[in-house]
Order: sequence, then structure tokens, then C-alpha cells
Amino acid sequence: MQTLVAKTNKKGTILLVEDQPEHIDVVKAALDGHFTVKIATHGELGLRLAKQSLPDLILLDIMMPGMDGFEVCRQLKANPATQEIPVVFLTAKQNYDDETYGLSLGAMDFIRKPSNPAIILARITNLVELHRVKKELLQRNQELLHTLHIREDMENLARHDLKGPLVGILGLPELLLADGNLNEEQRTMIQVIETNGYTMLEMINRSLDLFKMESGQYPLQAEKFDLNGVLKRVILDLERHTIPLHIHLVPPKAKTPFFVLGERLLCYSLFYNLLLNAVQAAEAKGSVTVQPISDTTVNRIIIRNPGEVPPAIRPRFFEKYVTAGKQGGTGLGTYSAWLAAKTQGGNIVLDCSQEGETIITVTLPKVEQ
Repeated sequence: MQTLVAKTNKKGTILLVEDQPEHIDVVKAALDGHFTVKIATHGELGLRLAKQSLPDLILLDIMMPGMDGFEVCRQLKANPATQEIPVVFLTAKQNYDDETYGLSLGAMDFIRKPSNPAIILARITNLVELHRVKKELLQRNQELLHTLHIREDMENLARHDLKGPLVGILGLPELLLADGNLNEEQRTMIQVIETNGYTMLEMINRSLDLFKMESGQYPLQAEKFDLNGVLKRVILDLERHTIPLHIHLVPPKAKTPFFVLGERLLCYSLFYNLLLNAVQAAEAKGSVTVQPISDTTVNRIIIRNPGEVPPAIRPRFFEKYVTAGKQGGTGLGTYSAWLAAKTQGGNIVLDCSQEGETIITVTLPKVEQ
């Protein structure tokens, strides 16, 4: 004859550390049908069972002979193997100082003795479920971080792997252009290939630099240079777009160099992103102005454009991937500009205090005289 065994659906394991038989019976009767309950009648045994079985929760009496509940809790929280197990104190005392001390040791809650079995079950069930959800969230966060690191490693490998073939491709247009039998149309097409190839190479280099700046590994090679020249180059390159541009550079003094301490390429990328963003925001509402100003301790470059940044993204304007729904926007332009300024010892500040206008101020280090 086959024996039928009733299936149990226990919600976890509870370790009860209690020396009074009548209290053990009450707690066990309340929890037995829902949890696996293990009993320890003194603190030393409770510590051993906690390390061996790693229960989902520990119910711990405060007043016990030998090692009291406070000391058991202190040792549980000092041990990496048991420190994450939730502890709930059982106490017959109405002493708030004891409760404060117990919570400071890391306990989650207190249950007064004697207590209604239904209340014991409800509170323990809620605490176990809360701890389980916390563990699951922690595990998911760790998995997401691991996935993110893998993705970053793959992206960096892909960038490195792309550079090799691209450098080989870029060598061909130069050889083809040396052929005197090409007509003008053919030469123009090859030059377009060459230009786009170098643009792609620059994009790969910039993305690699972005990762290095984020991780604090960028090898900054700061030098003294005239920023006006970089700003004029940026404006000239932006004017090659099909959209009409109205960017006015307002130098501090006519034909006077504006020397800063930084890297030309980083500053080119920084101001290209900011000015492109300003032009797109301005649309046909008016012109964008760029005004370098030399202060006592820093150099300031003020960019003004008509149009307002949406209020919802103003506090996060320079954060990664933040965009206001602009078609084709990635939210990386202003972030990479901010990162480039920080890497060079500068900063960027957004000012939306003027109605109908956006003001961005870039600060860069002055050249020491």
C-alpha cells in the first residue's frame, strides 16, 4: 500500500534562540505550519546553528543565561557569513533603552512577550518576505553591473578592432589620388571617402577617450594655445551643414589671442557639441553668440542661444543619455562636453534664468604667467 505524504509549502527557515520552554511552544505553534523552525536554547548554540544553516530570520530572546541576546546579535552582525540574516528580538521588558540599543546592533524589530500567535506569524512573514525581496534586488543589481561591465568591455574591444581595418582603408585613397588618370568627378568621390574615413576614425578615437575620461584614465597633455583658433575652426565646420547657421564669435579684443591651458582636440570636441546643440535649439529664432572672457583666475566662454531648455531636464542637463526627445539625439553631446571640461580642470554651468534664452558658461584654466 502506497503511503501518501502531505506536501508542505514552507516559506523559509526560522532559528528561534530562546531558553524558556513555554515561550518556545508559543512561537513554534505560531510558525510551524508555515516555516521550518529550528531551536537553540542558549546563545552559543544559536551562533553555531546560524552559521551552519543560514536561516531566513533569527528570533532572539534578550534575557538568557550565559551569553545574552545582545551579545549574540553583535557576534552575528560581526560575522560576514551571518551579518545579513535579519534578527528580531523577543523581550518581556518595556524598556525603550534596550530597544534602541538592539536596533543599533542591527536588529530589524522587537516582539513583546507574551504575544498573540497570529501577530507573531504576520510580522515574521512580512519581515522574511521583505528580506527576500531585498536579496533578490541586490542579486539583480549585481547581475546588471556584471552585464554592464561585459558590454563596456565588448564596446572597447570593438572600437580597438575597428581601428585596424579603418587605418588600412584610409591608406588607399592617398594611393588612388596619386594616379594622374583620374577625372575630376572620380577624384571628388575618392576625397569624400577619405574625408568620411577620417571622420569615422576621429569618432572612434573620441569614444575611446570618453571611456578613459569616465574611468579617470585619460592621459591629459595640457598646453597653452589660442582658443579663438579652435572656436573659429568649430564654427567653420558647423557651417558645412545643410542647415543655415548664425554663430557669432565675440572676441574679448579684436584679433587678440585668447590663451587657455588644455588640449586642442578636447576643446574642439567640447565646443563642437555645445555649439551644435545651441544651433539646433535656436532653429530659426536668432543667432548664437560665443564670447570668451578672461577673468582673474579662470577663462570663461559664454554661449548664448534663443530657445529654452525644457524644465524637466534642466537639473540633469549634463548627465549621460539625458535628452528632450530630439530626433536622433543620444544625450551624449552635452555629457561629453561636461566630461571634457572636467578632465581639463574646468567646468560647465547651465543658466536658464533669462526667459526665452539659454546661457552656458564654460570655464577653463588660465595660463600661468
